[in-house]
Amino acid sequence: MALQNGKKPVSNLSSALASIHISRDSQNNGDPALYNDYNQHNIPHYDHSINQQQYSDYGPPQNQLNIPVDRIAEYRNNPPTEGISLFSHRSAPNGFKVAVVLAELGIKFRTFFLDFKKNEQRSPYYISMNPNARVPAIIDHDNGDHAVWESGAILIYLCQRSARENPLYSDDFIEQSSINSWLFYQASGHAPMIGQALHFRYFHPEMIPSAVERYTSEVRRIYAVVEMRLAEIREQMIMEMDDERFSLGTSALSESRYFDDPIWLVGNRITVADLCFVTWNHVVDRIGINLKVEYPEVYKWTAHMLSRPQVIRALSGLESN
Repeated sequence: MALQNGKKPVSNLSSALASIHISRDSQNNGDPALYNDYNQHNIPHYDHSINQQQYSDYGPPQNQLNIPVDRIAEYRNNPPTEGISLFSHRSAPNGFKVAVVLAELGIKFRTFFLDFKKNEQRSPYYISMNPNARVPAIIDHDNGDHAVWESGAILIYLCQRSARENPLYSDDFIEQSSINSWLFYQASGHAPMIGQALHFRYFHPEMIPSAVERYTSEVRRIYAVVEMRLAEIREQMIMEMDDERFSLGTSALSESRYFDDPIWLVGNRITVADLCFVTWNHVVDRIGINLKVEYPEVYKWTAHMLSRPQVIRALSGLESN
């Protein structure tokens, strides 16, 4: 999809979440400068003026008689002949997580944004490929229209699909297990806890402070685990690559020339172990967590990922690379 009027693409994920009303107190809990800093790397801004039709051009429009059209049925009856179809939602970090990996792997894909207000996720045609009736799901048109659902399973499938050409995974059994550990940690803990914190802050019919506190505290615990791992990797890198004053403890690590260099959870390169976190990190300020202040290594790690061209592209909602 071409950009219109020469404007930079907006973050489709951020735009959808930006429509959530945040009270003055909630705003003060976050750091308004957090994503201003990220935006030095041209990360898409929150944008309330997004044109929904621009990101939803699968299937025919509603006809003039207002007879409902099953867009998914139309799509399934006339699917693409190649690439991957990603079924997602405009405010679903898990859907954009898959888009990030698709873009990074250079796999041709298009995104079908479901309309939850019309219960499209409960279409019999959608449930036939995803019995959980949630997003994301994919159909691989290069492999007999094979369907995969659940974000973690999709990421592993995409990595295995790319095999030896895949820079984001590993053909080493031991390294695979390390990558998978972080992948499952993110899918089973990080994402659900942020999701619950968002729910009880903005969508639950009544305010339950204990629920907000419980889930926000759990998100902080999860980030502390990641922060510790990244800090250990940072220290090891400085000890190995910088001069001996750091190993002797006569200089603070923050003075090292490697203090802001990118570091990754597994090995010396970015993998899906890192990328699976990025879309949720991109919205965690919505629950009052300030990554820059509270988890500085997580913040730097996230900033490096958000500066990658394919990550920017995936967050913009562009349907194909």
